[in-house]
Amino acid sequence: MKKSYILFILLMLAAFNNSFAQTVYAVTANSSYPANCTNCTFNITSGKTLSISQGGSCNNCTFNGGNIVLEKTITCQPCSFNNTTIAMNDQSINTNSGTTSFQNVVLTATGSASIKANTAINISNSVFTFNGTGYFSNNGGQLDISGSTLNFFGNTYFNANAGPVNLRNGSKLVAGNGLLNSLAYIKLNGPALNIYDNTSSVILANYNNYYYNWNSFNSLSNNHSYTTTYPSAASTLNCGAAGQNACGLYSAPTVYGPSGLTYAGVAASSSLLPVVMSNFTVANTGSRVSLEWTTQQEINAAYFTIERSANSSNWEKIGAVPATGNTAFATRYTYADNGFPGTVAYYRLAMVDQDGSKTYSTIKAVHASLIKGISVFPNPAVDNVTVDLTGNSTEVMIKLMNQSGQVLQEQKAGANTAMVSLSVQQYARGTYIIAVSAADGIQQTSKLMIAR
Repeated sequence: MKKSYILFILLMLAAFNNSFAQTVYAVTANSSYPANCTNCTFNITSGKTLSISQGGSCNNCTFNGGNIVLEKTITCQPCSFNNTTIAMNDQSINTNSGTTSFQNVVLTATGSASIKANTAINISNSVFTFNGTGYFSNNGGQLDISGSTLNFFGNTYFNANAGPVNLRNGSKLVAGNGLLNSLAYIKLNGPALNIYDNTSSVILANYNNYYYNWNSFNSLSNNHSYTTTYPSAASTLNCGAAGQNACGLYSAPTVYGPSGLTYAGVAASSSLLPVVMSNFTVANTGSRVSLEWTTQQEINAAYFTIERSANSSNWEKIGAVPATGNTAFATRYTYADNGFPGTVAYYRLAMVDQDGSKTYSTIKAVHASLIKGISVFPNPAVDNVTVDLTGNSTEVMIKLMNQSGQVLQEQKAGANTAMVSLSVQQYARGTYIIAVSAADGIQQTSKLMIAR
């Protein structure tokens, strides 16, 4: 009997210890995985994507590196995201227990995508960008934001019913990107907003963007609190005309843009957002990385610096482009990076003002092309043409197009296919285009002459 009792105790201890064992998954190829997991660590290889294909609870889960695509809503109890890029469209990250953390994370939320925080959240060295109608709702307790920017563009918003909300080490909450059709806002229903240093702030880009809180916001660097409740001057700052968020509520604790909340109080100057950027794209053209961005307005802008990173954490300056300076018109900028470092690189822009202050763009990732090169023969062709894919190790799509870009025929070629033949005898004499594209979006083209 005694031996049986001891055996029972040992089995119970083994089961107890096993319940806390961590299961480690090495994600070395693009993979799908359901969210339901307990004590799981996902180590995602750089350039690879883990798709969350089924919703559910992730209990004590850690995600390291690579890319994450959220195809279904997940509930974190809790989760830790580190050095990763997250894309979510019309889905949510919910937190229901513990403290969920984001470190060195680039998160892009589109459509109605949201973060619903019912527990404490830590965000450090990260950039979150919400586009569409989504939101970040803080209902669970303390929200610590350090060295990070949370952008709310389009008609998205930040709402906090719990707190405090702490901004440290150059952190920013941004409502709007300067476009007047953006109705983004920052709203706290009573929780304290704490600004810890003179580089952290809340930025309101235009008169349709606003900050709202019945409570004062606190500047910890100068030990002062600032109210935005009427009749303080701040509450009536930048009130729009009739139909444009006119300030008619005598008790409304609201500040409208263009303005911001800083360590020194409410700032009326739109120089808090010297450059209004409408797009920023990065593309691998095969021989170099092409960067393009457009500003809709500039106020006392000096120049842009282009920064590159291999891990989205350690950055180096690789170039600079002078800004127009002051303009209300759209201005397009380009930059070419001929020093692509390897399989993946991250890019961001620092928008520098005349007084030396700067704001950062969102972070863009670009991957090395899996297309090594193509050649076409014979050229000119009469009846058939062969596309040489020697050296390519990925599935590609081959398209024959006319000069107007109309696709005349297309053919898929599997990984490691060396040659593909196309019949062209049915086409008139002239110049055509052969385009070869991979799943990573990289495309290479070659001109083809058809002779008769």
